[in-house]
Amino acid sequence: MRILIVTSHFAGENQNAWLLDDLAIALADAGDEVDVLVHDTKHGRPRGRNPYQDGRIRLFSVGPTKIRQGRVGKFMNHVVAGWGLHTLGFQLARRTRYDLCIYTSIGIFSWGLPTRLRRVGLVRRSVFVLWDFFPIHQIEIGRIARKALHAPLRAIEALSMNRADAIAVMSPANERFLREYHADVRADAIVVPPWASDPLPTSVVTVPRRERFTVVFGGQLVAGRGLDTLLYAAKRLQDQMLAIDLLVVGDGPERANLLALAERIRLINVTFLRTLPREEYRRLLQTAHIGVAITVPGVTPPTFPSKIVEYCASGIPLVVCVEAASDAGTIVENAGAGLAVAAGDEPNLATAIAALYQEHLDGVLESRAGKARALFLARLSVSRAADTIRAVAVSALPTRTQSISTSALKPARDEQSTHQRSDAV
Repeated sequence: MRILIVTSHFAGENQNAWLLDDLAIALADAGDEVDVLVHDTKHGRPRGRNPYQDGRIRLFSVGPTKIRQGRVGKFMNHVVAGWGLHTLGFQLARRTRYDLCIYTSIGIFSWGLPTRLRRVGLVRRSVFVLWDFFPIHQIEIGRIARKALHAPLRAIEALSMNRADAIAVMSPANERFLREYHADVRADAIVVPPWASDPLPTSVVTVPRRERFTVVFGGQLVAGRGLDTLLYAAKRLQDQMLAIDLLVVGDGPERANLLALAERIRLINVTFLRTLPREEYRRLLQTAHIGVAITVPGVTPPTFPSKIVEYCASGIPLVVCVEAASDAGTIVENAGAGLAVAAGDEPNLATAIAALYQEHLDGVLESRAGKARALFLARLSVSRAADTIRAVAVSALPTRTQSISTSALKPARDEQSTHQRSDAV
Protein backbone atom coordinates (compact mmCIF):
# COMPACT_ATOMS: atom_id res chain seq x y z
CA MET A 1 0.00 0.00 0.00
CA ARG A 2 0.93 3.64 -0.38
CA ILE A 3 0.59 5.53 2.89
CA LEU A 4 0.89 9.24 3.68
CA ILE A 5 1.48 10.52 7.22
CA VAL A 6 0.74 14.21 7.83
CA THR A 7 2.24 15.38 11.12
CA SER A 8 3.90 18.23 12.98
CA HIS A 9 6.07 15.80 14.98
CA PHE A 10 8.62 13.60 13.27
CA ALA A 11 12.29 13.08 13.98
CA GLY A 12 14.81 15.18 12.14
CA GLU A 13 18.49 15.79 12.75
CA ASN A 14 19.41 15.56 16.46
CA GLN A 15 15.81 14.74 17.41
CA ASN A 16 14.55 11.68 19.24
CA ALA A 17 12.33 9.28 17.33
CA TRP A 18 8.67 9.47 18.32
CA LEU A 19 5.48 7.43 18.05
CA LEU A 20 4.95 8.28 14.38
CA ASP A 21 8.55 7.38 13.55
CA ASP A 22 7.90 3.96 15.04
CA LEU A 23 4.67 3.65 13.09
CA ALA A 24 6.25 4.68 9.79
CA ILE A 25 9.01 2.10 10.22
CA ALA A 26 6.49 -0.62 11.16
CA LEU A 27 4.45 0.17 8.04
CA ALA A 28 7.58 0.02 5.91
CA ASP A 29 8.44 -3.31 7.54
CA ALA A 30 5.00 -4.54 6.41
CA GLY A 31 5.94 -3.69 2.82
CA ASP A 32 4.13 -0.36 2.50
CA GLU A 33 5.49 2.69 0.69
CA VAL A 34 5.50 5.48 3.28
CA ASP A 35 5.70 9.23 2.73
CA VAL A 36 5.76 11.69 5.62
CA LEU A 37 4.66 15.30 5.20
CA VAL A 38 5.89 17.25 8.22
CA HIS A 39 4.82 20.76 9.23
CA ASP A 40 7.06 21.30 12.26
CA THR A 41 6.42 24.58 14.10
CA LYS A 42 9.10 23.97 16.76
CA HIS A 43 12.16 23.04 14.69
CA GLY A 44 13.07 24.81 11.47
CA ARG A 45 13.66 22.43 8.54
CA PRO A 46 14.58 22.91 4.88
CA ARG A 47 11.53 22.86 2.60
CA GLY A 48 11.19 19.82 0.38
CA ARG A 49 12.86 16.41 0.70
CA ASN A 50 14.74 15.94 3.98
CA PRO A 51 17.17 13.16 4.87
CA TYR A 52 15.84 10.44 7.17
CA GLN A 53 17.59 7.60 8.97
CA ASP A 54 15.45 4.93 7.31
CA GLY A 55 15.90 5.15 3.56
CA ARG A 56 12.58 3.39 2.89
CA ILE A 57 10.68 6.41 4.21
CA ARG A 58 10.47 9.65 2.24
CA LEU A 59 10.35 12.70 4.51
CA PHE A 60 9.18 16.05 3.16
CA SER A 61 8.97 19.34 5.04
CA VAL A 62 6.65 22.19 4.07
CA GLY A 63 8.11 24.68 6.57
CA PRO A 64 8.58 26.82 8.44
CA THR A 65 12.31 26.98 7.83
CA LYS A 66 12.83 29.54 10.59
CA ILE A 67 11.14 29.37 13.99
CA ARG A 68 9.80 32.68 15.31
CA GLN A 69 9.58 33.35 19.05
CA GLY A 70 6.92 35.03 21.16
CA ARG A 71 3.15 34.79 20.99
CA VAL A 72 2.88 36.46 17.58
CA GLY A 73 5.84 34.46 16.32
CA LYS A 74 4.26 31.15 17.32
CA PHE A 75 1.06 32.12 15.55
CA MET A 76 3.05 32.96 12.42
CA ASN A 77 4.82 29.58 12.61
CA HIS A 78 1.43 27.86 12.37
CA VAL A 79 0.29 30.14 9.52
CA VAL A 80 3.46 29.38 7.55
CA ALA A 81 2.95 25.66 8.19
CA GLY A 82 -0.66 25.85 7.01
CA TRP A 83 0.28 27.73 3.87
CA GLY A 84 3.03 25.22 3.19
CA LEU A 85 0.67 22.28 3.57
CA HIS A 86 -1.76 23.59 0.97
CA THR A 87 0.89 24.74 -1.50
CA LEU A 88 4.06 22.63 -1.49
CA GLY A 89 2.41 19.87 0.54
CA PHE A 90 -0.50 19.50 -1.86
CA GLN A 91 1.85 19.58 -4.86
CA LEU A 92 3.93 16.77 -3.37
CA ALA A 93 0.92 14.68 -2.37
CA ARG A 94 -0.78 14.90 -5.76
CA ARG A 95 2.09 13.01 -7.40
CA THR A 96 0.95 9.77 -5.80
CA ARG A 97 -2.50 8.45 -5.02
CA TYR A 98 -2.45 7.03 -1.51
CA ASP A 99 -4.37 4.11 -0.09
CA LEU A 100 -4.27 5.64 3.39
CA CYS A 101 -3.62 9.03 5.02
CA ILE A 102 -2.81 9.14 8.74
CA TYR A 103 -2.98 12.37 10.72
CA THR A 104 -3.23 13.16 14.42
CA SER A 105 -4.66 15.49 17.02
CA ILE A 106 -4.55 18.41 17.40
CA GLY A 107 -6.48 18.24 14.13
CA ILE A 108 -6.76 22.00 13.67
CA PHE A 109 -3.03 22.18 13.03
CA SER A 110 -3.31 19.94 9.97
CA TRP A 111 -5.19 22.90 8.43
CA GLY A 112 -7.67 20.68 6.59
CA LEU A 113 -5.13 19.16 4.20
CA PRO A 114 -6.05 15.50 4.92
CA THR A 115 -9.72 16.36 4.33
CA ARG A 116 -8.85 18.11 1.07
CA LEU A 117 -6.78 15.16 -0.14
CA ARG A 118 -9.60 12.77 0.72
CA ARG A 119 -12.21 14.97 -1.01
CA VAL A 120 -10.33 15.24 -4.31
CA GLY A 121 -9.55 11.53 -4.38
CA LEU A 122 -5.80 11.64 -3.76
CA VAL A 123 -6.22 9.37 -0.70
CA ARG A 124 -8.58 6.42 -0.64
CA ARG A 125 -9.07 6.23 3.14
CA SER A 126 -7.99 8.30 6.16
CA VAL A 127 -7.40 7.67 9.86
CA PHE A 128 -7.39 10.43 12.48
CA VAL A 129 -5.37 9.41 15.56
CA LEU A 130 -6.99 11.07 18.58
CA TRP A 131 -4.47 11.47 21.38
CA ASP A 132 -5.63 14.82 22.69
CA PHE A 133 -9.16 16.15 23.21
CA PHE A 134 -8.67 19.72 22.07
CA PRO A 135 -9.50 22.30 23.32
CA ILE A 136 -11.16 21.07 26.54
CA HIS A 137 -8.02 19.47 27.95
CA GLN A 138 -5.90 22.57 27.33
CA ILE A 139 -8.55 24.78 28.95
CA GLU A 140 -8.88 22.57 32.03
CA ILE A 141 -5.13 22.44 32.70
CA GLY A 142 -4.73 26.18 32.07
CA ARG A 143 -2.86 26.20 28.75
CA ILE A 144 -5.74 28.12 27.13
CA ALA A 145 -6.94 30.91 29.41
CA ARG A 146 -9.91 32.23 27.43
CA LYS A 147 -12.85 29.91 27.96
CA ALA A 148 -14.82 31.81 25.31
CA LEU A 149 -12.63 30.07 22.74
CA HIS A 150 -13.95 26.65 23.76
CA ALA A 151 -17.02 26.45 21.49
CA PRO A 152 -15.42 27.73 18.25
CA LEU A 153 -12.25 25.68 18.70
CA ARG A 154 -14.25 22.54 19.47
CA ALA A 155 -16.32 23.06 16.31
CA ILE A 156 -13.22 23.49 14.14
CA GLU A 157 -11.56 20.46 15.71
CA ALA A 158 -14.67 18.38 14.98
CA LEU A 159 -14.49 19.42 11.32
CA SER A 160 -10.87 18.26 11.14
CA MET A 161 -11.84 14.70 12.12
CA ASN A 162 -15.40 14.34 10.85
CA ARG A 163 -14.37 13.47 7.29
CA ALA A 164 -11.95 10.74 8.44
CA ASP A 165 -12.96 7.17 7.64
CA ALA A 166 -11.90 6.08 11.12
CA ILE A 167 -10.88 7.76 14.36
CA ALA A 168 -8.26 5.88 16.37
CA VAL A 169 -9.02 6.37 20.07
CA MET A 170 -6.72 5.25 22.86
CA SER A 171 -9.19 3.21 24.90
CA PRO A 172 -12.90 2.45 25.34
CA ALA A 173 -13.17 5.41 27.74
CA ASN A 174 -11.83 7.66 24.99
CA GLU A 175 -14.47 6.43 22.56
CA ARG A 176 -17.24 7.13 25.06
CA PHE A 177 -15.94 10.64 25.64
CA LEU A 178 -15.57 11.22 21.89
CA ARG A 179 -19.25 10.43 21.33
CA GLU A 180 -20.27 12.82 24.12
CA TYR A 181 -17.89 15.68 23.37
CA HIS A 182 -18.21 15.56 19.58
CA ALA A 183 -21.79 14.33 19.26
CA ASP A 184 -21.98 15.29 15.58
CA VAL A 185 -18.88 13.32 14.57
CA ARG A 186 -20.07 10.14 12.86
CA ALA A 187 -16.78 8.56 11.80
CA ASP A 188 -16.15 4.99 12.90
CA ALA A 189 -13.88 4.48 15.90
CA ILE A 190 -11.08 1.95 16.34
CA VAL A 191 -9.17 1.40 19.59
CA VAL A 192 -5.42 1.96 19.17
CA PRO A 193 -3.56 2.69 22.44
CA PRO A 194 -0.33 4.68 22.25
CA TRP A 195 2.43 2.42 20.96
CA ALA A 196 6.19 2.00 20.92
CA SER A 197 8.82 0.02 19.08
CA ASP A 198 10.31 -2.91 20.94
CA PRO A 199 13.41 -1.91 22.96
CA LEU A 200 14.15 -5.51 24.03
CA PRO A 201 15.13 -7.72 21.09
CA THR A 202 15.46 -11.34 22.16
CA SER A 203 19.21 -11.25 21.54
CA VAL A 204 19.79 -8.56 24.20
CA VAL A 205 20.78 -9.64 27.69
CA THR A 206 18.61 -8.14 30.45
CA VAL A 207 20.20 -5.09 32.11
CA PRO A 208 20.65 -5.46 35.89
CA ARG A 209 18.42 -3.32 38.12
CA ARG A 210 19.97 -0.58 40.24
CA GLU A 211 21.10 -1.45 43.74
CA ARG A 212 18.63 0.91 45.42
CA PHE A 213 14.95 0.67 44.56
CA THR A 214 14.44 3.24 41.81
CA VAL A 215 11.25 4.89 40.61
CA VAL A 216 11.38 6.74 37.28
CA PHE A 217 9.24 9.39 35.64
CA GLY A 218 10.13 10.31 32.07
CA GLY A 219 8.44 13.02 30.03
CA GLN A 220 7.98 16.71 29.40
CA LEU A 221 7.96 18.92 32.49
CA VAL A 222 4.91 20.99 31.61
CA ALA A 223 1.57 21.96 33.14
CA GLY A 224 -0.86 19.11 33.55
CA ARG A 225 1.68 16.45 34.48
CA GLY A 226 0.97 16.31 38.24
CA LEU A 227 4.64 16.19 39.16
CA ASP A 228 4.12 18.27 42.30
CA THR A 229 1.99 15.39 43.61
CA LEU A 230 4.81 12.95 42.80
CA LEU A 231 7.37 15.08 44.65
CA TYR A 232 5.16 15.30 47.74
CA ALA A 233 4.72 11.52 47.60
CA ALA A 234 8.51 11.19 47.45
CA LYS A 235 8.72 13.33 50.59
CA ARG A 236 6.40 10.91 52.39
CA LEU A 237 8.59 7.98 51.38
CA GLN A 238 11.67 9.89 52.51
CA ASP A 239 10.07 10.63 55.89
CA GLN A 240 9.33 6.91 56.26
CA MET A 241 13.07 6.29 55.73
CA LEU A 242 12.44 3.86 52.87
CA ALA A 243 15.39 3.14 50.59
CA ILE A 244 13.66 4.48 47.50
CA ASP A 245 15.07 6.87 44.89
CA LEU A 246 13.09 8.88 42.33
CA LEU A 247 14.50 9.83 38.93
CA VAL A 248 12.72 12.60 37.00
CA VAL A 249 13.91 12.61 33.39
CA GLY A 250 12.93 15.43 31.07
CA ASP A 251 12.87 19.13 30.33
CA GLY A 252 10.21 21.79 30.02
CA PRO A 253 8.93 25.12 31.34
CA GLU A 254 8.04 23.63 34.75
CA ARG A 255 11.54 22.34 35.45
CA ALA A 256 12.67 25.37 37.48
CA ASN A 257 9.48 25.32 39.59
CA LEU A 258 9.87 21.62 40.30
CA LEU A 259 13.51 22.03 41.29
CA ALA A 260 12.50 24.87 43.62
CA LEU A 261 9.75 22.71 45.17
CA ALA A 262 12.17 19.82 45.72
CA GLU A 263 14.58 22.17 47.47
CA ARG A 264 11.84 23.79 49.55
CA ILE A 265 10.56 20.48 50.94
CA ARG A 266 14.15 19.24 51.35
CA LEU A 267 14.05 16.21 49.12
CA ILE A 268 17.24 14.15 49.09
CA ASN A 269 15.82 11.06 47.35
CA VAL A 270 15.04 12.77 44.02
CA THR A 271 17.38 13.34 41.05
CA PHE A 272 16.48 15.45 38.02
CA LEU A 273 18.04 14.44 34.71
CA ARG A 274 17.84 16.29 31.41
CA THR A 275 16.13 14.75 28.42
CA LEU A 276 18.17 11.79 27.20
CA PRO A 277 18.57 10.36 23.71
CA ARG A 278 15.92 7.71 23.26
CA GLU A 279 18.20 4.66 23.36
CA GLU A 280 19.97 5.98 26.47
CA TYR A 281 16.63 6.63 28.16
CA ARG A 282 15.47 3.13 27.35
CA ARG A 283 18.63 1.64 28.86
CA LEU A 284 17.99 3.70 31.98
CA LEU A 285 14.42 2.39 32.18
CA GLN A 286 15.68 -1.16 32.18
CA THR A 287 17.77 -0.42 35.26
CA ALA A 288 14.81 1.02 37.20
CA HIS A 289 12.38 -1.01 39.29
CA ILE A 290 9.10 0.78 38.53
CA GLY A 291 7.77 3.71 36.53
CA VAL A 292 5.13 6.32 37.31
CA ALA A 293 2.57 7.74 34.89
CA ILE A 294 0.81 10.71 36.44
CA THR A 295 -1.68 13.42 35.48
CA VAL A 296 -3.75 16.02 37.35
CA PRO A 297 -7.23 15.79 38.89
CA GLY A 298 -10.20 17.80 37.68
CA VAL A 299 -9.71 16.89 34.01
CA THR A 300 -12.79 15.75 32.12
CA PRO A 301 -11.36 13.95 29.04
CA PRO A 302 -9.70 10.57 29.74
CA THR A 303 -5.99 10.33 29.07
CA PHE A 304 -3.69 7.39 28.37
CA PRO A 305 -0.12 8.58 29.04
CA SER A 306 2.25 7.21 26.41
CA LYS A 307 4.92 6.67 29.06
CA ILE A 308 2.84 3.66 30.18
CA VAL A 309 3.82 2.01 26.92
CA GLU A 310 7.53 2.75 27.32
CA TYR A 311 7.55 1.33 30.85
CA CYS A 312 5.76 -1.86 29.76
CA ALA A 313 7.99 -2.20 26.70
CA SER A 314 11.06 -2.07 28.95
CA GLY A 315 9.56 -4.65 31.29
CA ILE A 316 9.10 -2.56 34.41
CA PRO A 317 5.93 -2.46 36.53
CA LEU A 318 4.28 0.88 37.12
CA VAL A 319 1.97 3.02 39.17
CA VAL A 320 -0.71 4.81 37.13
CA CYS A 321 -1.95 7.97 38.83
CA VAL A 322 -4.58 9.40 36.48
CA GLU A 323 -7.90 11.24 36.47
CA ALA A 324 -11.13 9.40 37.27
CA ALA A 325 -12.31 9.52 33.65
CA SER A 326 -9.36 7.44 32.42
CA ASP A 327 -9.39 3.66 32.16
CA ALA A 328 -5.61 3.44 31.73
CA GLY A 329 -5.05 2.47 35.37
CA THR A 330 -7.71 -0.22 35.19
CA ILE A 331 -6.11 -1.69 32.06
CA VAL A 332 -2.72 -1.86 33.79
CA GLU A 333 -4.12 -3.30 37.03
CA ASN A 334 -6.22 -5.91 35.23
CA ALA A 335 -3.10 -7.05 33.40
CA GLY A 336 -1.26 -7.43 36.72
CA ALA A 337 1.38 -4.97 35.48
CA GLY A 338 1.04 -2.41 38.28
CA LEU A 339 -1.20 -0.42 40.58
CA ALA A 340 -3.61 2.45 39.97
CA VAL A 341 -4.45 5.44 42.17
CA ALA A 342 -6.41 8.63 41.62
CA ALA A 343 -4.70 11.72 40.24
CA GLY A 344 -3.78 14.19 42.97
CA ASP A 345 -3.91 11.50 45.69
CA GLU A 346 -0.48 12.04 47.19
CA PRO A 347 -0.88 9.68 50.21
CA ASN A 348 -2.11 6.74 48.12
CA LEU A 349 0.53 7.36 45.47
CA ALA A 350 3.19 7.02 48.18
CA THR A 351 1.42 3.92 49.52
CA ALA A 352 1.34 2.30 46.06
CA ILE A 353 5.05 2.94 45.51
CA ALA A 354 5.81 1.54 48.96
CA ALA A 355 3.69 -1.56 48.20
CA LEU A 356 5.69 -2.30 45.06
CA TYR A 357 8.89 -1.69 47.03
CA GLN A 358 7.73 -4.32 49.50
CA GLU A 359 7.04 -6.72 46.62
CA HIS A 360 10.62 -6.09 45.51
CA LEU A 361 11.90 -6.97 48.98
CA ASP A 362 9.73 -10.10 48.95
CA GLY A 363 11.12 -11.15 45.58
CA VAL A 364 7.81 -11.11 43.70
CA LEU A 365 8.01 -7.81 41.81
CA GLU A 366 9.63 -9.44 38.77
CA SER A 367 6.38 -11.30 38.20
CA ARG A 368 4.73 -7.92 37.58
CA ALA A 369 7.61 -7.00 35.28
CA GLY A 370 6.83 -10.02 33.14
CA LYS A 371 3.15 -9.07 33.03
CA ALA A 372 4.03 -5.51 32.03
CA ARG A 373 6.08 -6.89 29.17
CA ALA A 374 3.24 -9.23 28.18
CA LEU A 375 0.81 -6.30 28.13
CA PHE A 376 3.12 -4.45 25.76
CA LEU A 377 3.44 -7.38 23.38
CA ALA A 378 -0.30 -8.11 23.39
CA ARG A 379 -1.76 -4.60 23.14
CA LEU A 380 0.78 -1.78 23.06
CA SER A 381 3.40 -2.65 20.45
CA VAL A 382 3.78 -0.62 17.28
CA SER A 383 3.26 -3.72 15.15
CA ARG A 384 -0.16 -4.21 16.76
CA ALA A 385 -1.03 -0.55 16.12
CA ALA A 386 0.14 -0.74 12.51
CA ASP A 387 -1.99 -3.83 11.86
CA THR A 388 -5.10 -2.13 13.27
CA ILE A 389 -4.58 1.08 11.32
CA ARG A 390 -3.67 -0.71 8.08
CA ALA A 391 -6.90 -2.69 8.29
CA VAL A 392 -8.87 0.51 7.64
CA ALA A 393 -7.30 0.78 4.20
CA VAL A 394 -7.14 -2.94 3.48
CA SER A 395 -10.91 -3.23 3.92
CA ALA A 396 -11.39 -0.57 1.23
CA LEU A 397 -8.86 -1.80 -1.33
CA PRO A 398 -10.45 -2.83 -4.62
CA THR A 399 -10.22 -6.38 -5.86
CA ARG A 400 -7.90 -7.12 -8.76
CA THR A 401 -10.85 -7.14 -11.16
CA GLN A 402 -12.11 -3.80 -9.91
CA SER A 403 -8.63 -2.32 -10.11
CA ILE A 404 -8.19 -3.42 -13.73
CA SER A 405 -11.59 -2.20 -14.87
CA THR A 406 -11.10 1.16 -13.17
CA SER A 407 -7.62 1.74 -14.57
CA ALA A 408 -8.81 0.90 -18.06
CA LEU A 409 -11.03 3.98 -17.98
CA LYS A 410 -8.18 6.36 -17.15
CA PRO A 411 -5.98 8.17 -19.68
CA ALA A 412 -2.44 6.84 -19.89
CA ARG A 413 -0.97 10.09 -18.52
CA ASP A 414 -3.18 9.89 -15.40
CA GLU A 415 -2.19 6.25 -14.88
CA GLN A 416 1.46 7.20 -14.95
CA SER A 417 1.04 10.05 -12.47
CA THR A 418 -0.95 7.79 -10.15
CA HIS A 419 1.48 4.92 -9.82
CA GLN A 420 4.93 6.44 -10.14
CA ARG A 421 6.78 7.55 -7.00
CA SER A 422 8.91 10.56 -7.89
CA ASP A 423 11.77 11.55 -5.59
CA ALA A 424 12.02 14.99 -7.15
CA VAL A 425 10.90 18.00 -5.15
